[in-house]
Order: sequence, then structure tokens, then C-alpha cells
Amino acid sequence: MDPGRFSQGLTLLGGAFYLYLLLFRPDQGAMAFAIGLILGSAVLAYGEKPFPVPLFAGIAALIALLQLFFGHPLPYALGLLLGVGLPYLLYRFRRPRR
Repeated sequence: MDPGRFSQGLTLLGGAFYLYLLLFRPDQGAMAFAIGLILGSAVLAYGEKPFPVPLFAGIAALIALLQLFFGHPLPYALGLLLGVGLPYLLYRFRRPRR
């Protein structure tokens, strides 16, 4: 599986989860998780090697700072970690091309 497509899928999954929470089950902690998942999967772009996207990294850092003082930092950090970590692990464990 391609890490870039997996990362895009995680972004869409986080967006759908956020929309579901916004419309049907308002929960601030779960919304923070969804935003972390969206931004975490957008922070790294995958080509030959993963490279950071500065715009999304800056937005993720700004929201992390805001979550630290005014919100739910642990669910946001978990979403951010999963959004960055899962596609990166997929990149690291893929088989090399011949």
C-alpha cells in the first residue's frame, strides 16, 4: 500500500469523523482527536522520501499550543501521533522496489 494514499485516507477519515461529531455527537475531546488526525496525516508528504509540509506543520504546532492552554491536549496529541506515525510506519516497512 502506498503511504501517500494511506495518509490521504486518514485525512478523509478524520474529516468524516469530525463532521459526524459536529452534527450528531458533540464531544470536544473527540473533535480534538479528529483535528489531530487530519493535521497529523497532512504534516508529511510522501514522494521518494517523506518530507514535511511547512504550512500544515505550523498549523499543527499552533493548534497544539492552543490545545495545551485552552483545550484537550491528550486527544489532540494522540490524533497527531497516529496521523504522522501510521503512514510513516507503512513507509518504513514497505518492501523495496526492484
